[in-house]
Amino acid sequence: MKPEFSLETPVQFLKSVGPVRARGLSRLGLETVGDLLAHYPHRYFDRTTTVQVGRIVEGKEVTVLAEVLTTNERRTRRGGSIQTVTLGDDTGVLFCIWFNQRFLLKQFRAGQRVMVSGLAQRHNGRLQLTHPDFELVVPQNKEENTGGLHTGRMVPVYGLTAGIGQHWLRGLVFQALERLTTEGSGFKEMLPQKLLRERKLCSAGTACRDIHFPADRPALEAARHRLKYQEGFFIQLLMAWRRGENQDVPGVRLNKPGDLTKRLVDDLPFTLTGAQRRVLGEILADLRSGRVMHRLVQGDVGCGKTLVAFIACLFVVEQGYQSVMMAPTEVLARQHGQTLVKWASPLGVTVETLTGSTPAAERRSILSAVASAEVDLLVGTHAVIQNDVRVPRLALSVIDEQHRFGVRQRGKSASSGEMTDQSHVLVMSATPIPRSLALTLYGDLDLSLIDEVPSGRGAINTEIIRSADEGRVWQGCRRELSAGHQIFVVHPVIEETEGQDLKAATVEFERVSREVFPEWRVALLHGRLKSSEKQEIMSGFSAGEIQVLVATTVVEVGIDVPNATAMVIQNPERFGLAQLHQLRGRIGRGTGASTCYLLCDGFLSDDSFQRISFFAANHDGFALAEQDLRTRGPGEAWGTRQHGAPGFQLLNPLADADLIRVCHEDSRRILKLDPGLKSSSGQRLQEALATHHGRHQSELAG
Repeated sequence: MKPEFSLETPVQFLKSVGPVRARGLSRLGLETVGDLLAHYPHRYFDRTTTVQVGRIVEGKEVTVLAEVLTTNERRTRRGGSIQTVTLGDDTGVLFCIWFNQRFLLKQFRAGQRVMVSGLAQRHNGRLQLTHPDFELVVPQNKEENTGGLHTGRMVPVYGLTAGIGQHWLRGLVFQALERLTTEGSGFKEMLPQKLLRERKLCSAGTACRDIHFPADRPALEAARHRLKYQEGFFIQLLMAWRRGENQDVPGVRLNKPGDLTKRLVDDLPFTLTGAQRRVLGEILADLRSGRVMHRLVQGDVGCGKTLVAFIACLFVVEQGYQSVMMAPTEVLARQHGQTLVKWASPLGVTVETLTGSTPAAERRSILSAVASAEVDLLVGTHAVIQNDVRVPRLALSVIDEQHRFGVRQRGKSASSGEMTDQSHVLVMSATPIPRSLALTLYGDLDLSLIDEVPSGRGAINTEIIRSADEGRVWQGCRRELSAGHQIFVVHPVIEETEGQDLKAATVEFERVSREVFPEWRVALLHGRLKSSEKQEIMSGFSAGEIQVLVATTVVEVGIDVPNATAMVIQNPERFGLAQLHQLRGRIGRGTGASTCYLLCDGFLSDDSFQRISFFAANHDGFALAEQDLRTRGPGEAWGTRQHGAPGFQLLNPLADADLIRVCHEDSRRILKLDPGLKSSSGQRLQEALATHHGRHQSELAG
């Protein structure tokens, strides 16, 4: 029996999909019909209106309905060929030109009506379209009738890869839609009918057809609205479901503190900010609640998140339990380890650091001490959640720079202990995230915000300098070095590759150390160095033995050297605003004023210059984050595509903030009425989550 054609049908069962094209579709992530139909157009040609030949405006995209007058082909001197089809109507003549498309002329004959679309240009005094899209109004035979896909309508434009053409992919999507409707299972409705009526949403089938081949602009907008809502609703439903599960999970109850936290706070040479105290109150309330904590602490660069996290760890340790702190890079893990040892030693608290490069003998010793609960706080990279790491009294896991970890790793960190109740999870991010995006990415977490920077920090001045004025940058840096301070020089790449116009860190290191700062000690730090080499360099820089650190973005997070008062960022236009903000945050950590030089090499486009100027004028991380989201999109700006967070196809968490709030309310309302999704409509929602959002669900579930 022939299997039913459905969204789960592999794409190779569609006509014209051979092995080569199947591999091309696979590179686009299109394995099934459902994948294909979820490959939404990224823009459209509006070819719904035709214009007479005599009214064509040069330089405009036009659609013309005319009659074939003549066809012609000529050879070029280099062995190629040029095909020309002359079209005409009552107002004039238009020439359509193709290069090396010899098969194409067979489709045209004199007197035939044809619709063509393309960019109108004038060449040798005559009006022409080069390589236009076309549709034969009266096709020569049935096989050539593609349903008017390429002109005379709203025409979809898809993302492509090598071996996959726009015309062919457009036809394949049309074929899939037709077969699903006429011989397949059709479109199963994923959303409850009540929501469709309340939110005035079109059906699943209508949305899928109209997102690809809309009859007009209103139909397209209705389809986009439905699919955006669907995307936001299911992400919010996943988050709300997990949040509800978290609230029902017993957590290690901590309510009989000792005096470690009080001793630390009393001995600090400064006073905690009001924001730090408020967030600490929220964390400690969670730890005392009896339910497992899942909290995200957001704060701008230099707001004191690490200290807040350490105080939370002390609260756990003074009651006889253990804590773990995870960092995404070895440099950051080592930095945290050194800082925490300095704070912990006077209190008699034991801190150890474990990374992937920890020598085998030292690793065994640390694991043994952790397993016997002799280590109070274990700091490290993902190495601390490997299978051989036993933390028997684990009550709190702290995950720094959450956006750099997969969500699956967050879940694993909460289950590393050997006690009945689950350990608490505190995640931190120094990358400011607009509330609408945080609601989408971290809707399963309680959110705390440290929105105050400790007093006494020096101001940071940001200057945009053209490469022609580079000497002024080095002169300013020499003044800082002569005053006993240190500087960073940051590059976007490690080594030059053919065709790149970036100065490589390795090449620039040689120039900086020999020509620019020959009297000072200069070191090079990048991700390809051995761990021991990185640690040696960072220790030397922290101790003031190295005055100039030439580095890649490995210094983006966690480097805390208050004596560093200047940073030179080469090619700043190559970085996102959030990343630039992180880099700039490595200076200005002491009491003196600091300067960040943005050294722009060559010509900058207007967009790039405006973006860099916005960064130079703004020090508010959340304002920069929103601008980054506007210009680069959430996946690019925060790396969510690479780190296991739900992706976005149509939804924009900034532009669609109001819609996200609606989805947030609707998902929670449904779960309140049907907590386990046990009703018939709830069962359908569970099925939709499993079949259409299974990847996100498994990642979020950990």
